[in-house]
Amino acid sequence: MCKKHILFAFCVVTIVASHQAYAITSENNLNGWIKYIEKQLQTHPEIISAKQKLAGQFHLADGLEKAIYNPELSTEYEKEGPENNFTVGINQSIDRSDKRKSRSQQAVFLRAQARENYHNLMQDKIAQALTALVNYQSILKKSKLTLKQENQLEKLIELVQEKTRSGDMGQLDAELAYLTLSQKFAQTASIQAQKQKARSKLTEILPEWQSENLDESTPILFPYDETVAEQVVDDHPLVKMAKAKWEVAEIKAELAQKNKKADPTVGVNVGKIDNDNLVSLNFSMPLNFRNDFSEEYKAAREQALAAESAYLNAKRSQYFEIIGSQKAVREYKKRFQKWQKLMQGRDKDSELLLEKQWKIGDIGTSDYFLTLQQRTDGLLSGITLEQDYKTAVIQLLLDTAQLKQETLLTQKVSQ
Repeated sequence: MCKKHILFAFCVVTIVASHQAYAITSENNLNGWIKYIEKQLQTHPEIISAKQKLAGQFHLADGLEKAIYNPELSTEYEKEGPENNFTVGINQSIDRSDKRKSRSQQAVFLRAQARENYHNLMQDKIAQALTALVNYQSILKKSKLTLKQENQLEKLIELVQEKTRSGDMGQLDAELAYLTLSQKFAQTASIQAQKQKARSKLTEILPEWQSENLDESTPILFPYDETVAEQVVDDHPLVKMAKAKWEVAEIKAELAQKNKKADPTVGVNVGKIDNDNLVSLNFSMPLNFRNDFSEEYKAAREQALAAESAYLNAKRSQYFEIIGSQKAVREYKKRFQKWQKLMQGRDKDSELLLEKQWKIGDIGTSDYFLTLQQRTDGLLSGITLEQDYKTAVIQLLLDTAQLKQETLLTQKVSQ
């Protein structure tokens, strides 16, 4: 009995010997995946829509840099008896408080806001694609494992039936074998369904993706800078976008203040009246007595203060997002390295050894099938741990705005 328990414990420890572990020190291939994903995303409807919105915002910014007032042409003609009287004039409003300069500054920040919004969307989509790739690869590994285990159990059922007919195995042990196989059918069906959903998700994100581009052994590795935190917060697209919104709001408040001052209009008219040449100058200016537009200015100032608070909140929130992601990665990394160390150098033939011990009667059928189930659960747990670790790293890369090629080329790699 003691021998059986020792063998059982040994098999549980070595359950993941056949699993191909993720090598933390392997070569970085993330930049290649980024290039591949970015190329695929160019045909994605959401990205095409985002590009069109970006172009629209740039056109709005270009419009802000142009002159506020156009010249105004005026003409007048009248007939008085035999005389034909006419005048032609040009009027021009004068931007005396230099609103155009403020609008030009607003255009700069508006472009920055639109650009960062696009960059944030691109990094979000890249993170979604990387996560989908990791999930799909994880499902492929689980699918391969469960199908192998299912085939193994089907073969074992044949042996169980032979032993039952020969009287070497009781009916209770045979029923246990049948129940184990039925559970495996349900588990395999669930994983196969997950694989189809994961494949559909990848195709939705990457329009030209083919399943042949990825299998369970394709390396998807994610180097990351574990030391970054506060120094990268200001470089995150969400924070930069919030800052640009604040700056736009400040310029709008400045424009609202300038709008309190009315702009004059001057003009010159030339013409002919009663055979006499006419040259006249005109001047007009709104009198802001009934409405000095001070309330609009106050509202714009409040909007600017609100935008500043939103920027500070975005910066603070992003900082704590980074801290949380860093801690999550460290926890997953610690457990994953422990898992690798635990499984390193274990006997790869433990499964065959376990089957051999069962066939010669060193362990009972119930212990054997229980150990097989423990082995499968352990393998699946290892695959899930690897998946969770990679997903946590992707989130950290997203939170620290490292999902862009110019960052990946210069970043410090923490393994």
